[in-house]
Amino acid sequence: MAQDLIDRLAEHRTLGAAPRTELQWLIASGSMRQLKTCEVLSRKDHPVEALYVVLSGRLALFVDRGSGPNKAVEWHAGDVSGVLPYSRLVTPPGNVLALEPTELFAVPRGRLEEMTRECCEVTSILVHAMLDRARLFTSSDLQNEKMISLGKLSAGLTHELNNPVSAMERGVAMLEDRLEDTEQAARCLALAALSE
Repeated sequence: MAQDLIDRLAEHRTLGAAPRTELQWLIASGSMRQLKTCEVLSRKDHPVEALYVVLSGRLALFVDRGSGPNKAVEWHAGDVSGVLPYSRLVTPPGNVLALEPTELFAVPRGRLEEMTRECCEVTSILVHAMLDRARLFTSSDLQNEKMISLGKLSAGLTHELNNPVSAMERGVAMLEDRLEDTEQAARCLALAALSE
């Protein structure tokens, strides 16, 4: 089992470049975890418990920004998630769910400080992953701000266009009523057969 796991970690896209001795330290310090589809890994406002090495399956972070939960980030086999060394992450901004049956290797938060001393290469790899994650979240937040601004702009524009259109529709309806009244009056006048 341990040999199979070390082979899987050695083939892992993120951690595969680390020395086998450091991968062995990870195996001795963590545990395997299986998630079913839609099972929650981390809950919003609850501390993230571990560093998660995704071995198979998919995870996603769903964040509610006022319009219901939206997928913000997705992790696949070969990615790492959860708390990373030197990260200030305590609680996630939303719920992390398994999108399909997922297999993880979890290193508890309490072991990360020791990991930074014992596993220099793994720590270096994970710090780079943390920087990539920070860039991803920053660009995601920027994209969200742009979409919110675009939504406000389009709502304002729709309002400004609807006001004149509504006024024109009311004017046309009134004009149609007046034309009918005028036409009716002309018919009545013609029927009266008045002399010059």
